[in-house]
Amino acid sequence: MFKFTDFTNWQGEGAVTPLSQRTVRRVAVLLIILSLWAYPLSSVSADSGWDAALDEIHNLYTDYTGLQASLKSDLQRNQELRKQNNTALAAVNKQLQATNAAQLAKLKTASEAVQKKHAPLLDQYAALNKQITAARKASNLKSATVLELKRNKLKAAAAAARAEVKKATTALAEAKALTAAKNKPVKDALAPISLLKKQIAAQNKLFSAAQSERTEADKRYKAAVQAGDATQAAAAMKLSYNRMKEIRTMAAQLYGWEQQISTALRAAELKLPK
Repeated sequence: MFKFTDFTNWQGEGAVTPLSQRTVRRVAVLLIILSLWAYPLSSVSADSGWDAALDEIHNLYTDYTGLQASLKSDLQRNQELRKQNNTALAAVNKQLQATNAAQLAKLKTASEAVQKKHAPLLDQYAALNKQITAARKASNLKSATVLELKRNKLKAAAAAARAEVKKATTALAEAKALTAAKNKPVKDALAPISLLKKQIAAQNKLFSAAQSERTEADKRYKAAVQAGDATQAAAAMKLSYNRMKEIRTMAAQLYGWEQQISTALRAAELKLPK
């Protein structure tokens, strides 16, 4: 007595053994071929080209499915590394922003407070200087003299105010310069990432175009199988296969760039200010 179950070998005396992966693929190809042969001969080409197309599908099927699986694995690998790199880059930038952050905030607040405090006096002093200049040009010596008296009365206070503002702004500028010097080794290590990301963006445009062509080829392949058109099915399968090869090559290039980004990030992390 013979038994048959889904995707198993049948043997005498009830013995059932699993099919090999190669046999499963052959079964899948056979089903495709049967779906094409199921249509009346009047609906397909009767010449030898139709039979040749069936052979092309049969011969390409194993390579096609293997490449499909490899490409899926490659794309997942790329996505995981890109996500890791983006997370690491965000963390490094956050730490850069934290360098001397409390000190810089304190000095900035102090500088702004001093400028605001002395702004009315310094604005008044500057306005008097402009008025004196205008009066002299107009040969109005009396008005110029009065204005000079007012200005000179404020001269000492204005000088002290300017000195205090300069001290505060200088302290802030020096702290910024010190912070920039601390962060420079990290930023130098990160510098290559900008160009790499531009290369990735440009490659992604080509990648998306190839993906779109492959998607359309897959649709044509399925439609051709449903229509029993072996010639069109074979052509669409070959086009999809060729696009997958191109996509995998681009995926490898993208992965290489992401690896370079990862290397740059590791170097930057080692140089972060303590």
